[in-house]
Amino acid sequence: MTDPDRAKSSKTKTGEANTSPVRDSRKPVNRRRKAASKPRTLAETRGPEPSTPLQDVKLAVGTIGGTHGVQGEMKLHLLTDHPDHLTTIRQVFLGESDTPITLLGVRFHADGALIRLEGIESPEDARPLGGLTLRIRATDAKPLEAGEYFLFQLIGLVVHDETGVEIGTVTDLIETGAHDVLVIRPVQGGDDILVPNHPEYVQAISPEDGRIDVRLPVYE
Repeated sequence: MTDPDRAKSSKTKTGEANTSPVRDSRKPVNRRRKAASKPRTLAETRGPEPSTPLQDVKLAVGTIGGTHGVQGEMKLHLLTDHPDHLTTIRQVFLGESDTPITLLGVRFHADGALIRLEGIESPEDARPLGGLTLRIRATDAKPLEAGEYFLFQLIGLVVHDETGVEIGTVTDLIETGAHDVLVIRPVQGGDDILVPNHPEYVQAISPEDGRIDVRLPVYE
């Protein structure tokens, strides 16, 4: 499951959040297959509260992969809607560290990026960083447009219907190709409620109030 504080945004008009888990399609050979565990929702992963001020949030923009070349350049698997914006970033954070590191350079390669960080000058310096999440200050991210929110600002919001009745809590988002779909855990239990993140159904989003108002779709 992806980080709830990744630098992905969700729009009410054109959903762009990508929360689909990545699974290895290879089957184990000559091994007993373990029972599949239920995937965790974003609400069950660690992340900021929806009302957290942006100045207090660090957003994941990628995961460091292998080394590239002999001068400490590293591969970056991107987790952001706006990779070009990385060229404007000067300071980043590795993993859970609060110590900023200067981003010396970014260039894009295939489906990812290649980055250089201050103090990393050889493959030997870079190898221990493999697998770490690269984060930026939320205040350094590309400014959000009207009706656009970061993932962490939606997860955990209490959902109300058109009459003001509480119906559940947002626990996850699904990318369908057209619009994100909000996954709502009902107050009364039972199956999750799925609501397209579209103005026809999502009427108001208020992370500061911990609330989202929707019109439930009617399926015939």
